[in-house]
Amino acid sequence: MTQSEEKLLRQYEECVVACADSMYRVAFRLTSNSTLARELVQETYLQAWKNLNSLKDPTKLRGWMFSILRNQYTKLLRKESKVANSVEHIETFAQPKPTENNNDSQEIVQAALATLDDKHRLPLLLVSMEGMSVEEASKILDVPRGTILSRLSRGREKLKTEILRGGYVA
Repeated sequence: MTQSEEKLLRQYEECVVACADSMYRVAFRLTSNSTLARELVQETYLQAWKNLNSLKDPTKLRGWMFSILRNQYTKLLRKESKVANSVEHIETFAQPKPTENNNDSQEIVQAALATLDDKHRLPLLLVSMEGMSVEEASKILDVPRGTILSRLSRGREKLKTEILRGGYVA
């Protein structure tokens, strides 16, 4: 193994440790299911490991890993939609509905986020909740910077509307 390969391996391992919580949070917000979120993150790590030699710029490892997470999520959705070729939604993707007595802000946000489509939810998760820059989110989602800004604005407005409409806020 060359020195550059060893260095890349160390960077990968450091990134896995540094991004673990963030990767799980994004995966959970996407799937609304802790088991699926863990599986999604594990599959992301596996795919990143297998394709580590295809990473052209090691300084962009974090963004590359989140891109893989997004791709794995898309793959999961396609797979699940093929299995569930009916009007009923698959149980594992059932969106949580807060109860009248539920005042747990995390569950309220999760329920409201679950109503957004992915094109608005993903930028919100990456920029607003995970603290990534607009540029990082733009690269991960493979859309222009202006599109990210637009989707963030619309996503925040939709999220606010959903929270207020749902009667979650007194």
